[in-house]
Amino acid sequence: MKTIIKLSFSFAILLSLYGCPFMDCDCPEPQEPLTSQYQLDKMIVEINTTNVSTGLETIFSEDISDSTQRAQLCQTFVDNARFYDDKSGYFFIETLDSAWVVAHINHDIIGTSRIDVQDENGNYFIQEMVQTVSFSGYGYVEYFRKNPSTSVIERKISFVTSIPSPQWFIGTGFYGDPEEFYYYKYEANSLIIMEATRTMADGIGGVMKDIYTSEAERIDFCRSFIDHIRFFDDGSGYFFIVDLDGVCIAQGARPQDEGQSIIDLQDTQGTYFIKEMINIVNDNGSGVVDYFWNNPVTGQNEIKSTYVMLIPETNYFIGTGFYVN
Repeated sequence: MKTIIKLSFSFAILLSLYGCPFMDCDCPEPQEPLTSQYQLDKMIVEINTTNVSTGLETIFSEDISDSTQRAQLCQTFVDNARFYDDKSGYFFIETLDSAWVVAHINHDIIGTSRIDVQDENGNYFIQEMVQTVSFSGYGYVEYFRKNPSTSVIERKISFVTSIPSPQWFIGTGFYGDPEEFYYYKYEANSLIIMEATRTMADGIGGVMKDIYTSEAERIDFCRSFIDHIRFFDDGSGYFFIVDLDGVCIAQGARPQDEGQSIIDLQDTQGTYFIKEMINIVNDNGSGVVDYFWNNPVTGQNEIKSTYVMLIPETNYFIGTGFYVN
């Protein structure tokens, strides 16, 4: 089982946002429903899968039409993009006709058809994935498989969605029956952006190490890959990529910043938040920065909590966040 991260944010933050978290007091009840570990895991795998699908589709539709080059890009990304603390989160990519494996962490099955593969209970779960994507576009599939992190057969919940241009589908999931644990909305969103950023940083880092090695190629790839990615129900989630000198490499919501130095950007409270991000990445490799920023969905200046992480093998870092409202 992956590590369960307990509620760790300060009492003051939770109290100010949601009321007192303790059950034996007379404080108001929380205004937001709590998110269970099971619900959180479903949100993480859905957002991660949708983000990677969107990024790959943009690259395929704009830059790469050759199927071999597309498969190479997918395999490189899949090999590097792992999430959850035990690395049990991984992606697989297959064709919609006969489920030929395009990319998988198990290289032995690449190029084979999994259409007739059954789980440990005899369920044709790959056929269910193909049908789900073919008729609904996306969805969840439940089955039983060996967890590569524990070598134990466990229930797996996977989210699958299409990559339209090549008529492929991509999926990822989580293993086991999560503990009965619940999160406030603030912490649930914090864990979502952490896993989403980790996935993107490691996947993009692998691609830039092995495929796009020149500075110009890397910049073009980053801009295309994150351009159309949006997540959270209101679409306020997006990515940005900045180098350690404070130059904006790619910006999903403000393309006018691309190529510009943004190191001296301040929020309405005078916080040099880009400098804070650079300091955190230089000191720790990743971390959280809170600041006030315009929400592109509401048009309002709101508190934004952002997770940033160094992209391996580069002097870039990537970040995304959520608006605390």
